[in-house]
Amino acid sequence: MKTQRTLQWAFLAIGLTVLAGYGRTQEPFMGEYEGTYRADESQTTKATARVIAEGPGYYRVVVQAQPLKAGEPTAQFEIYGVRQGTRVNLFGRANAQMWHGTIAGDRLVADPGYYGMGLELNKTTRKSPTEGAPPPAGAVVLLPFTPGQAPDTSAWNGGPWKPLEDGSLQCNPSKGSITTKQSFGDMKLHVEFWLPLMEDRFGQERSNSGVFLNNLYEVQVLDSFGLVPSMGDCGAIYSQARPIVNANLPPEHWQTYDITFRAPQMNPDGTVKEKARVTVELNGIKVQDNTAINGGTAGHEPGKPPPNAATGPLQLQDHGNRVRYRNVWLVEVKDSQ
Repeated sequence: MKTQRTLQWAFLAIGLTVLAGYGRTQEPFMGEYEGTYRADESQTTKATARVIAEGPGYYRVVVQAQPLKAGEPTAQFEIYGVRQGTRVNLFGRANAQMWHGTIAGDRLVADPGYYGMGLELNKTTRKSPTEGAPPPAGAVVLLPFTPGQAPDTSAWNGGPWKPLEDGSLQCNPSKGSITTKQSFGDMKLHVEFWLPLMEDRFGQERSNSGVFLNNLYEVQVLDSFGLVPSMGDCGAIYSQARPIVNANLPPEHWQTYDITFRAPQMNPDGTVKEKARVTVELNGIKVQDNTAINGGTAGHEPGKPPPNAATGPLQLQDHGNRVRYRNVWLVEVKDSQ
């Protein structure tokens, strides 16, 4: 116990030394890695890791190794890292072993010094297959995207968000959400978003925003990279339906939503005949599959608007973080009921 505490304090001291001069323009170690896991000197299998920045200079590394034999479970464990200079020193107790290793450049290596067990992984860069998708003929272009040119925001009302020269629109924290001047019902919607790294924040404070359909139904936007997702994470129908899988890219990368929305069918007296439904692809991976929405999600103002509506504006949420959006367009779907 004494030895373990001494080790913990040693890594804390290293971390505090790192923090004093820590600065960057983009986090160099966070991201996805893939390569080989050695179970011992004779057996290997494919493995991946997600390196998540959690505090300046601190990292959590989530490792997944494919089964050595069909029918065996996927092995998953976590180790940790502290940045020191141009590398990350890895450590942690997992699988009843004490691991150690490094991340240097784009290479992650670690082992517990036990019968040849170890990891050899290289950093990869995954990109959404729909990033930069051009609006088709007949689309309603709500936020046009031209690289190097600040976007036209004339389709929007609300907070004074900041058009940027990279072609995106950045939320102006605490100045208010923005909504489209036009209302829509059934649609196929494309949205691209960029999340700043907020390594010293956790949960709902980590690059929070949202895409509201009909100004009522929120598809959550959040830095959920490397997490087991909940009803509050990116890809969720906020507070109602967790995403099927975690399809997030790391923050500081452009990500995409491709959303098929069927608005609720309303009775003449304003009650709901059929609930709204939504299918969501996050970075080209389906995370909601024709999910029924049970009225306005938790983020909308009760009574403003009503809990369900057949049409309404699109809203991009101000939740106090400098999230960026670009290339927002939709195709209205007629007679889909």
